[in-house]
Amino acid sequence: MESVEFFPIEIEQTSWPVSSDALSKLRHQVFVKEQGVPEDQEFDATDPDAIHWIAYGPKGRDPTERSADGDIIGCARLTGNKVGRMAVLHTHRNRGVGSALLRRIIRYASRNGIESLQLNAQSHAVDFYQGMYFEPDGDEFIDAGIPHRHMTLSLKRFINPKVTPPLPDISDEERQRITLDNAEAFQEQAKVLIKRTHRQIRIFSNELDPRIYDHEDLYRLMFDFARAHPYAEIHILVKNPRVLVQNSHRLLRLYHHLPSRVQMKSLNPTIKTLHSEFLLIDHNSILYNQDSDRYTGYVVYHSPLEALELADNFDSMWERSEADPELHRLPI
Repeated sequence: MESVEFFPIEIEQTSWPVSSDALSKLRHQVFVKEQGVPEDQEFDATDPDAIHWIAYGPKGRDPTERSADGDIIGCARLTGNKVGRMAVLHTHRNRGVGSALLRRIIRYASRNGIESLQLNAQSHAVDFYQGMYFEPDGDEFIDAGIPHRHMTLSLKRFINPKVTPPLPDISDEERQRITLDNAEAFQEQAKVLIKRTHRQIRIFSNELDPRIYDHEDLYRLMFDFARAHPYAEIHILVKNPRVLVQNSHRLLRLYHHLPSRVQMKSLNPTIKTLHSEFLLIDHNSILYNQDSDRYTGYVVYHSPLEALELADNFDSMWERSEADPELHRLPI
């Protein structure tokens, strides 16, 4: 069987004192050697105080191997509200590395009360940044011999307002648990919940039951959600990844097609959990199957306290699990 190599993207926030060697090496390769930027212009006095991010390929997932050549594939920094020094190795471009870095910076900025981000984009990359909702706001100019455009992204709509808005009027029907007892009902409710998603989808499952998750309609809904919002996140945690690879599961293909927005891990076998399978939407809606051997469970559209507890449990398992090499190869 032939296969296509796939690498997951992992982004790490760091600092200049911790990662200056790795950052310098990558930026020297991209900016100085490839683009001819003078070295005294590339490295400046703002680096030590900036916040930096590094993108890792497969080797970089193990912290003990992060000094190996080739594991660092991209980087960027934030000084105040200015994004800069975005660099991706030429061997890994057009694979979602740049968008993964930028999404992480946007998330950091919005969570820390920064109202807007700005950057000087190389002119050939303006379309890429517009795809991340940056807008050009000035004429083209030359910097280090390269044409640039200044661009800005407003983050006000993503920042928590100072005045707490009134609570939404939630109907009794939204708060009720609806009992489910067959695969078709679970599949239909999964589609309903995904249509309601604003930000994050979490799925915990044995092997992503194909009668629920391996359908074109559901795949398309998740694909459209992942592409539509700059903050979209899909985290999928499975117990048995081999079955997904053997069957070329649609959600495994989604993971390969949108690696910067869809992440998939194999549950650490040392983790013990009473949960069987669930789909969690934001911190609000739950689709829960109580038994992996049969279809018996419920859906609830508005249950924030229960959803928050379930999200904390999922996130704890997620942090203790790893991207399985079995998931990195997609049969064709």
